[in-house]
Amino acid sequence: MSLSEPVEKSQVALADQLGRTARLNTHYESLAFELNDGDKGRFLSGWQCLNPYADELVARVRARTARLDPIGYSYFDDESALVAEVLDLHENLDGYRPPHAFCGSGSTSLLFGFANYLRSLGISHVYCLPPIYFTLQIALDRFGIRTTLVADVHPFEAGFRLALPEATRSVLIITDPIWYAGIPLTASVVDAIAAWQRETSSLVFVDGSLQYLSWDGARTEATARLEPSLTFRLICPSKQVSIHGYRFAYVLVPTTHKQGFAWSYTNMMGPANIASIAFAYEAVAALGQGEIPRHLISDVSETHLRLRAKKAIASPFDPSCGYFVFEQINVPLPEGYLVVDGRYFEQPRFSDHVKINLLSPSIAVIDN
Repeated sequence: MSLSEPVEKSQVALADQLGRTARLNTHYESLAFELNDGDKGRFLSGWQCLNPYADELVARVRARTARLDPIGYSYFDDESALVAEVLDLHENLDGYRPPHAFCGSGSTSLLFGFANYLRSLGISHVYCLPPIYFTLQIALDRFGIRTTLVADVHPFEAGFRLALPEATRSVLIITDPIWYAGIPLTASVVDAIAAWQRETSSLVFVDGSLQYLSWDGARTEATARLEPSLTFRLICPSKQVSIHGYRFAYVLVPTTHKQGFAWSYTNMMGPANIASIAFAYEAVAALGQGEIPRHLISDVSETHLRLRAKKAIASPFDPSCGYFVFEQINVPLPEGYLVVDGRYFEQPRFSDHVKINLLSPSIAVIDN
């Protein structure tokens, strides 16, 4: 699955990728080491979340963990019952049964696992719909995989135009929703990608880490309409129930790539923690019931509505999923208070906007 391009174009694409990766590295390394992860992620733009609905689920995880053997190695790959429950869940959510699910220890490990698998296939170039999560951009760079963007702006912006390669079997990476802004890809964008995928038999990787968190309660995702035999789709139950101390995510994997992807991942990431395996079973069951995500998203949407109504925040965009939004803050912040702006998402066009976590332990900074 190689691509033939003029050398000059390849060199330009590589230089552009390395420049993007260097900028992202600079921002995130500074955040991690110089700024202590912004109070260990508890700042307004951070990733730590308040979750008053987690106690019963955590208690069940602890009870299940106590029944597991901590002496031997444990692998998600051995949990056939878990895979069956994941497939049952998606049959209910998406209206079809995916061919396979590969479970892993969180989204980050699976993103690196996918980059490793691409390299094992001899793929050295992929297309990307911006933005992609910085971890994946760095992983692609580490494995020597060049990226070419298929749009000049992010999908929710004015002037967005999708420029997919014509008649070329290739690999496309997309993120849905645009996580930092809480905005999903439109049905028309997904339909255009689906048509291109059918025409070119191209692989599509969907980073759907924050899928199934729609504010209107809908439990469907447009990317489920992509061709299952050609689509990898990453889903993260840890984020859906907002319990991050356990590590669990999974990728819906085409049958022909099942063994190769598993081999690439496991040889790089090794075995799993038994507590995360216990969490996986309980999280999938909780997603089937839907109660925890419904409560969390109700809180998120109500907080956003309240902050907009009192003009504490403002934006021309209308977020509709997840718990991150990209907004202008109109109230004074404490002197020196850290917020994350568009530089972290290759988004230079809204310099007055920052990412806000509506479940943040620090939300009172703007909501009082």
